[in-house]
Amino acid sequence: MATDVTLLLARAEIARLIPTVADSKKEERATSCLLASFMAVPDFAREVLSSAGAPVGKRSKIVCYTEVTFKTTEKGKKPRPDGLIVITNGSKQWAALVESKIGNADLTPDQVEEYLDLAKQYGINALITVSNQFATTPTHHPVKIPKNKLRSVELYHFSWLSLKSKAVLLTSNKSIDDPEQAYILSELVRYFDHESSGVSALTKMPSNWKDTCNSVQQGTTLNKTSETVENSVSGWHQLLRHLSLNLSMSIGQPVTMVLSRAREKNPGLHFTEDCLFLSKECGLTADFEIPNAASKLRFTADFLRRTINISMKLEAPKDKSRSTASINWLTRQLKDKDIGAVSIRAYWPKRIQMTSISLAEAIENPASLIPPNVNDLPVSLEVVRVIDLAAKFKGAKTFIEESSREFPAFYQDVGQHLSKWVAKAPKVKETEPSLPAIPTIFSGLNVSIDESQTVSSAPTLSSLIASVKNETNK
Repeated sequence: MATDVTLLLARAEIARLIPTVADSKKEERATSCLLASFMAVPDFAREVLSSAGAPVGKRSKIVCYTEVTFKTTEKGKKPRPDGLIVITNGSKQWAALVESKIGNADLTPDQVEEYLDLAKQYGINALITVSNQFATTPTHHPVKIPKNKLRSVELYHFSWLSLKSKAVLLTSNKSIDDPEQAYILSELVRYFDHESSGVSALTKMPSNWKDTCNSVQQGTTLNKTSETVENSVSGWHQLLRHLSLNLSMSIGQPVTMVLSRAREKNPGLHFTEDCLFLSKECGLTADFEIPNAASKLRFTADFLRRTINISMKLEAPKDKSRSTASINWLTRQLKDKDIGAVSIRAYWPKRIQMTSISLAEAIENPASLIPPNVNDLPVSLEVVRVIDLAAKFKGAKTFIEESSREFPAFYQDVGQHLSKWVAKAPKVKETEPSLPAIPTIFSGLNVSIDESQTVSSAPTLSSLIASVKNETNK
């Protein structure tokens, strides 16, 4: 940046870890605690801000401000963003405005656009928004903003729960070496956990969720561009992020959604493709990546059957001679685990249809999973739990509650016990040792050796010497 952004401020306060603002100003308190933690715990700042395009290195200087007021703008207004982050690396400077919401307050397009214009006017690199709204990734913003507003300023979004999750992972994995910094971060988590902070998890789906469910049940064709479908997909995306963050904190490892490269780079494509899928298939589905897990975890909402399906599909062993051995390889991993309402699905080569039976039946009689007259080995095996929500499926709150309970329960019951098939290392082939070459001292002598003889029946050295003596005496 050509100009030091701090010279453009009319007023600003350094972010305080223990702010002195009134208790009623929850938004200001939460923002101040967060920004102060960035300055006090550099590892936390790097973990968060690097995903917002910030050049945060070990030698970077991070200064954060609250109660920020800029000098009069061209329109005569004095916008007041909630915070400002300034990162200095030598002579280079990177800055971002911060706008936050707490509790049930949502970000609005007008406010976001106003701060994007402000950032552009003062040459500020980015706008970071924070609220209880969820986004698939920091670049996937929950508020639709015209593309022309994003030509000069980057826009990123974090939910309060995602920030808490990053802090939890850093503390639980003992990634902070400095005990004082670790204590500060643990206190930030403790503050976010308290109901008075205004930080909350996702509690309900959009009101349009029920309308979408009713339309599917009534056989009405869904329009991919309708407000009902778009709001339902938006709520679905927030739910997925909510589930991944909660599971991340439960296992102490980052759980992420699996996105194609095109979807990751283009939030609009990610959204429109899910809208299209819902309108055509009457369902929504997503995959999650869990570190070191046997496979991806798939979560599906079936609007027609009013079920949620949770599953993990594993490649079947290729070193077995019988299909039952492949099935037993999987069921042994889940045997004696007291797992209920779980089925095993087998996927076969060629055009052989998928087969499915309960886990209990697969353990008792694995052959019942094999189609008649099929000698091929299965290509893959899937463990799946189907939860029939019935009327709870269309409930804005009950759908969240059931999903939040069943998603981690499946991983605890099934996912954490599964291991992927790994081919055995190849062994060196055993070969019969060849006969040693006849020493040159025997060359020219009339000593006959049958090359077809085995090692055990071949002449010994003593017999060869005896033969040599006989030939010499002749």
